[in-house]
Amino acid sequence: MPERDGHRIFNPAYLPFLESSSRDEWQLPDRVIETLSFPQDAVVADIGAGGGYFTERFSKRLEGTGHVFATDVQDEMIQALRERVRTRGLDNVTVVRASFDDPMLPDACCDLVFFSSVYKEIDGRIDYMGRVQRALRPGGRVAILEFRPEARGSGPPVDARLDPDQIVGELAAAGFVLVERHDFLPRQSFLIFLREEGLAEGSHRTSAIRSLAIPLLLRKS
Repeated sequence: MPERDGHRIFNPAYLPFLESSSRDEWQLPDRVIETLSFPQDAVVADIGAGGGYFTERFSKRLEGTGHVFATDVQDEMIQALRERVRTRGLDNVTVVRASFDDPMLPDACCDLVFFSSVYKEIDGRIDYMGRVQRALRPGGRVAILEFRPEARGSGPPVDARLDPDQIVGELAAAGFVLVERHDFLPRQSFLIFLREEGLAEGSHRTSAIRSLAIPLLLRKS
């Protein structure tokens, strides 16, 4: 995996592959977004958004009063995101230049912080997720999609993949609790987390997750 300034990065030369129509067959983006089940006025952060594959879908799902923060750390990706926002009229998207150790999001701004094949590339992940906590509103969630080590087909090298249990352990160390685990993606794990205090304060949770029925923790699909 290439590096820049001592940090692992996604090779920008591969950006066209992120937009390939064949990705839809295993990424199942519409089902992922449906499963996340957020209201029209939600605020979503797409971390490491790349060229905007998920960003555009979030934007269209949130047409109305919702908003999307699309973050990345690479100039090439920031340029691609801004071009996509401009040419496709994604007026509810704000492109954010993040840093390698901080998503650079406003405090208490998000109902959902979303990572697709990005979490593994973060150094100091536990500290990073502590900064993500600050960006979450009460009841806000974190969703992480990562390639499973045993998954077949294209994807990152096996030695760069993360076992789902490792992700759960790291998020626990950062103060999060796993509340949903979905198994319908053929190549990726799909995990959803709440802050520990957010779980304890169920009566104060936002409308973004009221329909999720917290007693059904670790729901699978």
